[in-house]
Amino acid sequence: MRISFKVLFAGLMLAGKSAVAQTPVTFSVDLAPAGRQPISPLIYGTNQPQQVADNYGSVRQGGNRITGYNWENNASNAGQDYFNQSDDYACSTAGLSSTDCAVPGRAVSSFVQSVQARPGRPAALPTLQMAGYVAADKNNTSVSAAETAPSARWQPALPRKPGGSFAYPPNLTDNAVYMDEEVRFLTSTFGTAAGGGVPGYFLDNEPGLWASTHPRIHPAAVGAAELWMKSRDLAAAVKDVDPSAQVFGGVFYGFGEYLNQQNAPDWGTEGAGYPWYVDYFLAKMQAASTTAGRRLLDVLDVHWYPEASGLDNGSPVRIVGNNVSDGVRQARLQAPRTLWQAGYGETSWIAQYYSQFLPLLPRLQSAISTRYPGTKLSISEYCYGGCGDISGGLAQADVLGIFGKTGVYNANWWDDCGGGSRSYISPAFRLYTNYDGQNARFGSTSVATTTSDVASTSVYAAIEGSSEARLTLVLLNKSSQPVAGTLRVSGGPAYAAARAWGFDQASPALVAQAAPVLDADGRGFGYALPALSATTIELTAAALPLPVVLVEFTGQAQPDGSNRLRWHTASESGAAAFEVQRSADGRAFQLLLRVPATNTPMPRAYEARDAYPPAGELGGALTYYRLRLLDQDGRATFSAPVALARAAGPVATFSLTALPNPAAGVPVTLAVQNPAPAQPAQLRLTDALGRPVLSRDVALSAGESRLPLPEATGYRPGLYLLTLRRADGTVARQKLAVR
Repeated sequence: MRISFKVLFAGLMLAGKSAVAQTPVTFSVDLAPAGRQPISPLIYGTNQPQQVADNYGSVRQGGNRITGYNWENNASNAGQDYFNQSDDYACSTAGLSSTDCAVPGRAVSSFVQSVQARPGRPAALPTLQMAGYVAADKNNTSVSAAETAPSARWQPALPRKPGGSFAYPPNLTDNAVYMDEEVRFLTSTFGTAAGGGVPGYFLDNEPGLWASTHPRIHPAAVGAAELWMKSRDLAAAVKDVDPSAQVFGGVFYGFGEYLNQQNAPDWGTEGAGYPWYVDYFLAKMQAASTTAGRRLLDVLDVHWYPEASGLDNGSPVRIVGNNVSDGVRQARLQAPRTLWQAGYGETSWIAQYYSQFLPLLPRLQSAISTRYPGTKLSISEYCYGGCGDISGGLAQADVLGIFGKTGVYNANWWDDCGGGSRSYISPAFRLYTNYDGQNARFGSTSVATTTSDVASTSVYAAIEGSSEARLTLVLLNKSSQPVAGTLRVSGGPAYAAARAWGFDQASPALVAQAAPVLDADGRGFGYALPALSATTIELTAAALPLPVVLVEFTGQAQPDGSNRLRWHTASESGAAAFEVQRSADGRAFQLLLRVPATNTPMPRAYEARDAYPPAGELGGALTYYRLRLLDQDGRATFSAPVALARAAGPVATFSLTALPNPAAGVPVTLAVQNPAPAQPAQLRLTDALGRPVLSRDVALSAGESRLPLPEATGYRPGLYLLTLRRADGTVARQKLAVR
């Protein structure tokens, strides 16, 4: 089926420029199987989560700091970013106390825990160290040139522990930090990748810049052969511990590293016969995998900070910043085309001197198919600037659409916005991940799209799986003039309903828009796209039976403090899953768990348990639940909510109560009921966005005890979540309101 969508618009112009004649523009969406491409949910990823509602697909733990991170003592080194200082930055930014920071692996395990606790349980992707040394101390002092590794300020970081006899806690006196032992620690804590643990690991960060970013760790330029051999050894060590984990290798900082490993000293000899380092690296890793008898590189990872520039008062200015002059905004809006469009020429030194390697994504994918077929592609750092401007929001939305359409496997936005606003970044993500505020998502299968004017507009479309019953469109108007459009659908189902959400230059708020009015035959509509705007439109087909006949959804509070939820279906057909959602106030629901549907024509009973329900808003007694019934076409319906009160009568259960609650500028005392024997526990406090505020180890006595929380006097007003985890794994939670 082909959908054609004709648009007339007043041509591309910037404020203050003269308008050109209106030009017809045609958008087409072709649902033929040949043009379909599965969309990896990991492309909707980040390095620095912004808002919970963004529903990220992956979160990476990376950056320059990670190269010197020592998992045994949680020390790291800033390199040239901050006077080569070694300190506890990895802990302080995670909200970990000094006591917690002394626990081996706590910075990386806290990262994984916090990511997995986010809605939808994104993939948590940590980084392993490969430069040779990691920080030995957290002294908050600079490492001098005389203390360059090897010295007492560093410990050797090795891929493999001799003998493979792992221990936790690790030996802190052997003057060595082993990466395979870290992987074993993470698999012991969270399970293997196949068992729902850490799905993959990055092999360090931007090795081509080690000599300049980390001169105290690796002062010499990285050799072309050195990098692939280090990658081979660390990848093999990871696979020995967790064969199901994915290895993300390369992690190239940018084009200079793609080209010749940042002028590697041995490139002149090693690079003979290879057009650029990307081909060389892939070929060497493929050969190493053949020798090892197993795949060592699962994902080729690169970073991409565009070099494109625009004019500001006659001077070229790179787009990766907060400049929003007309010329720079225009260059930013066009820059995503370098990722995919043959023949497009941005204004940059790459396009001027190395155009044979552009467009970028097809060139990288060609190298993969030639040198190491089956390897996936990741872009774990990128930013197009203008984060608080409509131009940055549209560029971000454009890039996400391109990643889905071209088959990129993973992508992680990097917050390179400096001191500027980031107001347009989250809504750009939510066009795809949560456009209606109720977790409605762009489809999982990209379909072919074209526009006759790529300079002014972009269009992306997707269906759910192989079904055409729900079609989602993302339409970008990069012109400063409104677009008046008509849409017609040829073939396929007649559409019965339409919904729309969007944002524009007036506001970054992603809000409901007037829905397109469908033609009588259900195969078209007219629609106006505002100037400089992004719009998600959802079309659903007519007369489709519900895949699930839900008989009832009920719940019951249990004596142990948990809540048991049950639901019954009369029949199921074409159902995908049941999402159990939870709320403390009956208004804002979050995903609790997901249960696959069985698609049986017979009655079926389901049961789920909420082991640690929240206490309710500001400590109230009710917890609300509802079912989201999701079918294989992406459509969803909701059950009526149920409200459960706490079980009546005294319950001998592990509990945590904050006193007073709410609190207003006063110390807080935590009353703990512990029916178990005395044991150590971990106390954590997170804010309403899930960000760590406090973490410390405490000693629990049997029975009733009190824990002081004097830090509460300095907390900002808002809702916080206290979590107390005993050594036996039992957890008690309590919301704390600060006024």
